[in-house]
Amino acid sequence: MAISRESLVAYLENEHGVDAADLTDDAPLFSGGLLDSFSLVDLILFIEKGAGFKMNPTEVSLDNLDSIERILGFVAARA
Repeated sequence: MAISRESLVAYLENEHGVDAADLTDDAPLFSGGLLDSFSLVDLILFIEKGAGFKMNPTEVSLDNLDSIERILGFVAARA
């Protein structure tokens, strides 16, 4: 399984109200205020379900989750 850019953007738009038209691959999701800590758990569940693996607590970081680019890179590295 894999997560595509399109599915990730659709998820962010539909589940968290992020405007996809303003969303670039390197836009900071958490540090830029687009998502909050309550969104984090839901995002982790989306990644785990879509990518087919469980995230380790040490992997939950801005380095892995703060942009579309970082999320897709993290998922690709775990594949």
